[in-house]
This record gives sequence, structure tokens and C-alpha cells, in this order.
Amino acid sequence: MKSQTTDETEQCGIGIAIETFCRLGFAFREQPVRDYGIDAHAELIKSEQATGQILGIQLKSGASYFSERNETGFIFRTDEKHINYWCNHALPVLICLCDVDTRNIYWQVVNRETAISTGKGYKIIVPVTQIINSSSVETLQKMLTPIVPATRYTIFKTNDSSHGTAKRYSFAVVINGTATKSEIASIVRQVTKNGIKSRYYRDHITENKYADSDAQVVWTFIYPTPEDYQRGALWICRTIWIDNNLDEQFRPSSFEGENIGDDIIVDWNTNYHEWSNFYSEGTASKEKYLSITLPIFESLVIIFGKIVELLTKYKANEIDEEKFILLTKEDLKQIYAFYRESIDLPFSAPFECREVEDNFQAFVALLDDIRLFYDESSRNNRSKEDKLYLSIERCQDALEKMNNFKYELSKIK
Repeated sequence: MKSQTTDETEQCGIGIAIETFCRLGFAFREQPVRDYGIDAHAELIKSEQATGQILGIQLKSGASYFSERNETGFIFRTDEKHINYWCNHALPVLICLCDVDTRNIYWQVVNRETAISTGKGYKIIVPVTQIINSSSVETLQKMLTPIVPATRYTIFKTNDSSHGTAKRYSFAVVINGTATKSEIASIVRQVTKNGIKSRYYRDHITENKYADSDAQVVWTFIYPTPEDYQRGALWICRTIWIDNNLDEQFRPSSFEGENIGDDIIVDWNTNYHEWSNFYSEGTASKEKYLSITLPIFESLVIIFGKIVELLTKYKANEIDEEKFILLTKEDLKQIYAFYRESIDLPFSAPFECREVEDNFQAFVALLDDIRLFYDESSRNNRSKEDKLYLSIERCQDALEKMNNFKYELSKIK
């Protein structure tokens, strides 16, 4: 092979790769340096449309990569850090060795079978028979990231967080069933692509400003289960896409991660399983949850009825504040005891009971608000009129939460 400078050889290799992959129906796109270990993406194009099916490419060009070989192929050497990165990547990754003289590109997929430990590092045999050409297209297409139907995921929440300098959306997505990393990457690309075209606006001001324009920033948060979504931050990955044309001063902070195509960066939650196990171990069964909360609720309903009756008399001037406090003294103590018990439960409610739990906690908190109005330490902070008005208001809200609790309870029994 002819001697060339490293930069010339690399650029020549990139040119050959672009031409070769394009001829076979792929778009070959160089990737930014921030995606450690992936030089380019090869995306399948059908009917002049990008499919979102992608291969990650590590491209090496030059004579040095062909200097060591065995009876079946060329030996590519690397370290454990790169092997772990490639094997855990959301995209299937190919090592591609470009012979700039013959213009042949030899390839091998990177996985735990092709990565051979040497004790000091790793080697990958790139077969002399595996050349990127028309005979390899079918094999390459089988390795592409999959197309995942929309039925495999559900968008639980769309949030328009646009401001005066950028149109921005975030999407909370729950996977329906199990999914591989490649499938999740496909889902992210679909949600991001559709999100860029979204015309949902949180108000008329934002709609008037951005009208029919595309988004400039899109975040997605992927949750394996509805329970994980309910827990808030227990995503399996978060992603960000930022329009390259958005002015630097208006760009949000990004994060390190994998580029899975179209400049979408994925940050995988490496602690997901640890936290998932933690929450699962702390989640009560349905029968245990109801066996503890139902007696509290039923006791509070009786107390609530008594307080409503006495507040009605107080408002009608049939009793005064002092009489009201005297008649409810023990009840208010019980409310506080039940309140403390409800917020100190040593477990989380099961997912099936989430709506029951939300209304239960709201009901208990509203009754405790009434207690606080007449607690010795705070009863002088407001006028009698204010306390009475606020107590009646809390009772109205508590009645709504009580009825909601009963309704949600009837749905899960």
C-alpha cells in the first residue's frame, strides 16, 4: 500500500465508505467526536426515505490495520473499554477496515462472540470474505435496528416547555412489554421525529409565536413500566435532540451518551435495576395496602361527619368557637395520629392502587389542615372568621376526595 499521512488516509477511507454504502442503499453519516467509539452511522434508505434503521460504524483506514492477520482474516486489536461500549451500545456496531488501495471495506460485527480476550486486551477477527458489497447487503439488513410499531409504546405525557427563544417538547414514554436496547432506540427515534413535527401548544401565546414551525429541542424519557413512570425519575433512559441551527446561547444543557442517529443522544440509567428492585421490595401487595389504609379511612369518615356537623352549627351560631374546639378536641387528636400513620407507612402503594392512594392521602391531609387551624400552637394566627371559612372550604375539598376514594376503590375491588 502507498504511504500516506494519517489524516489523508482517514479522509480517503471516509470517501470510499460514503460511496460504497451509498451505492448499496445506505446513507453514511460521520458522527461527532462526543460519541466515543462510533465514527459513523449507516442508515438504510428505501424509496428515497430514511427508514430509521441504522448500523454503528467504527471505520479504520490504512495499511497498519492490515499488517496482522491469520488464516481467516485481519486481526483488529482494541481494549476492554471499547469492547464494553460497543457490545452495550443501542446500535449494532461494525468494525470496518478500509483498504484505500483496493477500495475494499472488510467488516465484522462486534459482540461477545466476536470479541476475543487476549488477557491484555481484545482482538476481533475481520474475515477476508466479509466485504461491504452487494453480496453482503442482505446480511447487513438483518442486523439493522428494528422498526418498532407504535403499539409497542405509549406516550403518557407530552409537555410543551417552549420559551421565547426555542420551541421545546418533552415526552414521557412507557414501553408496552419488553424491549431490547435497539428497539428502545427505534422508539426514541420515532417519538423524537414525531415530536419535532408536533403542533401541540400549552397556550395561545406559544401557539401564536411558533405557529407551524418545527421544534428545536426534544427530550424523551423512557419508562419500562407504568409503575416506573409513576415513580417519576425511574427511567431506563433519557434522550435529547437539539436542532443544529439553534443558536448556542439558547441551547439547553446536554449530557454524555450514545448518538443513536439523527443527533439524538441517549443517556442510559445504569442504576435502573438497582432502584427498580429497591422500589419493588418496598411496594406492598394489594391486600396488605388495603388492610392498613381502609380502617384508617373508615375511622376518618366518621370523624369527618362529626366535624362537618359541628362546623355547620358553628356557622349557624348555634355554638361558638370554644364549644367547637371542646367538642372536637379528641377527634382532632385522632386526625393527627392517623395523619402521622398514613405518611409514615413503611411501604409504597401497589400500582393498581395509585388513584386510591392519591385520594386517600389528599383526604387525610385536608382533615389535618382543619386540625391545624384549631391547634393550640396556631389557633391565634388567624381570625375566627378566617378559620371557619377555611375549615368549611377544606371540608368541601375533603368531601370530593372522600367520594373519589370510594369510586377508585370500587374500580379495583
